[in-house]
Amino acid sequence: MKALFAAAALSMATCAMAGTVTVSNITHKDPTGFGTAFNDANVYSFTLTENTWVSGFLNTKGRLATTPAIDIQSVTLTNAGTGQTFDWSELLAVDWNKLRAGLEQWELQPRDLSAGTWDLSVRGVSYSNKQANGYTVTLELPEPGTVALAAVAVLGAVSSTRRRKSA
Repeated sequence: MKALFAAAALSMATCAMAGTVTVSNITHKDPTGFGTAFNDANVYSFTLTENTWVSGFLNTKGRLATTPAIDIQSVTLTNAGTGQTFDWSELLAVDWNKLRAGLEQWELQPRDLSAGTWDLSVRGVSYSNKQANGYTVTLELPEPGTVALAAVAVLGAVSSTRRRKSA
């Protein structure tokens, strides 16, 4: 019975591990027709009280479900205190020399980030003269207390297994 409880606690802790945060900026326009650069420095900030695993995705968005016309050139997470920076990887790219519209996707592989304040920055070029052209970022951040809950669940499972073996 104790092993079952420990397994259930571990399962619940794993499911509760991440809280999803979504940040969007769909205000980029290109009045020139040749592309307008943007630099969204510190578009979102969060503080970690301890070293924590974090992951994320970015998807470009177009106006009213149209194909996006925005070239993301870099996405970074930077520790405001130490300057440590993690660059995101482009998963789905568009050849902007041939096309002026297309979906892009970027990813931050799960990373062990150190405690401190982290800033998300996005840089790119908009090729659309319409409003609502931009991107949405989704970050998986830990919810307070879930790391401790997972540790307690693991300890309970190990303890239960040891007791059963020694009996």
